[in-house]
Amino acid sequence: MKTSPLQYHVENRHATWLELFFDLVFVASIGIVTHNLAHTHDGHIEFKQFWLFPVEFIPVWWIWATHTLYANRFDTDSRQHRMISLLIMFLLVTMSAFLGEALFDHYDRFIIFYTGIRIILAILYFSSENKLDDSSKFAIVIGWRTIAGAVISGTSLFAEEPYRYVLLIGGIVFEMVISSAIGTKLVDTDPIHREHLVERIGLLTIILLGESVISLVNSLQGTSWNLENTIASASGFLIIGTIWWIYFDNFDVLERLKSLKHGFLLIYSHLLLAMGLVILANLIRHAILSDLGMHDFRLLSIIGMVLFYLGLHTVFFEALPTFRMNLILNSVVPIGITTVSTFLPTPTHALLGMLFGLLVYSFMGLRLTGTKNIDCYLETK
Repeated sequence: MKTSPLQYHVENRHATWLELFFDLVFVASIGIVTHNLAHTHDGHIEFKQFWLFPVEFIPVWWIWATHTLYANRFDTDSRQHRMISLLIMFLLVTMSAFLGEALFDHYDRFIIFYTGIRIILAILYFSSENKLDDSSKFAIVIGWRTIAGAVISGTSLFAEEPYRYVLLIGGIVFEMVISSAIGTKLVDTDPIHREHLVERIGLLTIILLGESVISLVNSLQGTSWNLENTIASASGFLIIGTIWWIYFDNFDVLERLKSLKHGFLLIYSHLLLAMGLVILANLIRHAILSDLGMHDFRLLSIIGMVLFYLGLHTVFFEALPTFRMNLILNSVVPIGITTVSTFLPTPTHALLGMLFGLLVYSFMGLRLTGTKNIDCYLETK
């Protein structure tokens, strides 16, 4: 009997060292995108910085997501896979040079690198046809999907602003919709490796939280220490720590959800969560530096917390139908507390309100769902 070279069939599978390296490269690229929201002009963030943030974030994230979903099913940890993955990482690092404000000046270079990476990812899927697995049809379809999405996004090279950005994101949305449709149909014959995908998502989240800590530390350098800054920095760290606690407290449930078979909902919801974490990291920075007016701080706070809770709850909302009202309530109340807190006099007060909202979330989660049995929705250990 022939043994499959796929990591998919490895007992007690975990993320490879190459995947961890890929995550670090991704976060380095996201760091450049994140820096867009760190610049202020007379206490304001310009409108173009707001809409440029998702335009840059989503393509970088989609490269990571596509490679992660490929590795989840078809990774062999072979020399060929390592070399191609390292090539993608190199191109991603180079593409990052054209992110930030430079995207307006060098969009042609950015889109050429982006399209090139997408084509390489498609080749990875095409190459999976010859592997010892019964998922060749799935790999070929996803490969052609990736090519089609790359063509749609690539045509943005010939469009003017803002239509080029519509085409860029449109190609990604096309791929996401097609992937979900295919994944739903092939969920029985081509399920994801659930434990591995959940682990990858968790590792990415912990790295993004680490970036928040780095942002906090950097903002403290050269800052004059006073009571306001001390409270802001302490609140910022407690917010990061509380988010870590909330997220990973139910992490074992994700690994056992019966409905988590194709993985796309998990990946897509974590796009929202990742964007929310990045925005919150900038909020802590601005609160410590006191360089952002309350109107813009309020806007970022509400958007960041809404994205975080949407990303946190979407999978559970779909997988645990009997708890949907609890999940809605446990999102609306903390977001409401955050919104009210942004009308307080300073960003530091708003951070304290945000922290209070997260603590209320933890208490409500324990009271509403912590004591209820959800074994019927979980795989047996």
